[in-house]
Amino acid sequence: MNNLKNTFLALILLVLSNTQVFSKDMIGIIAVGIGKISNQSNENLITGSKIYFGDSIITEAASTAQILLMDQTTLTIGEKSELVIDEFVYDPQTKIGKIVSSVKIGTVKIITGEISKTNPDDLEIKTPTGSIGARGTEFAVVTESDTKSTVVLLGPGVNNTLGMVPGNLRVTDGNINIDITQPGFQTVVFK
Repeated sequence: MNNLKNTFLALILLVLSNTQVFSKDMIGIIAVGIGKISNQSNENLITGSKIYFGDSIITEAASTAQILLMDQTTLTIGEKSELVIDEFVYDPQTKIGKIVSSVKIGTVKIITGEISKTNPDDLEIKTPTGSIGARGTEFAVVTESDTKSTVVLLGPGVNNTLGMVPGNLRVTDGNINIDITQPGFQTVVFK
């Protein structure tokens, strides 16, 4: 009788653990993948691979990945880089949500999507030295080590001819906040 209870309990645990695996939410795809790209489970990722909430995307030398999230945010990950999707919530009807990602090491270029258009606090990029909030823009983050990250605003500027929302970055190291509104300007954040 005790073996029957143990078998039944093991079966329930197996079903529950499989349910958690299937309940992972897809939040985007690898739109373009070149070279060796993997996730936290060391699974190879290629063009068309699904990205799930909580995934780490890791690129090796001579490799790059472009991720398209459901709100049209685009993350381009350079070689020898690692990015983690810490939080992603999005309502396509209202276009409201929140994205939190961490650049552990390497280079990531971000083109903001629907989520960050109204509030720069809705898109947060963390680095080992601080964090960045962004509204309606394109920017790059280069994390060289646990002690140094560079953030560059790529655009668009206030007088752009495309009618786009001018870009705004709010960069902080936890003590000092810096707003970058001029394309081409950058800040270096040290720990």
